[in-house]
Amino acid sequence: VYHVEHNPPRTAGVDDETGEALIQRDDDQEATVRKRLEVYQNQTRPLVDFYKALSGPQYHCIHGVGSVASITAQIKDALAK
Repeated sequence: VYHVEHNPPRTAGVDDETGEALIQRDDDQEATVRKRLEVYQNQTRPLVDFYKALSGPQYHCIHGVGSVASITAQIKDALAK
């Protein structure tokens, strides 16, 4: 797996192991990510705020960072409350 800045191939645009041309998926383009963030801010974030205000202490924010086991434990803990 390559990264433009953090793990680039030795030769730009060429796979180090196979020599094949590398491509960047359309959904991995900066413009696509910016559009997704815009949609989130305009459509999803207002729903989060609505349900947070509506349910008060029953709203739980689980950040999807960490191991699957850790995130699963956080979800189970939130559901048990």
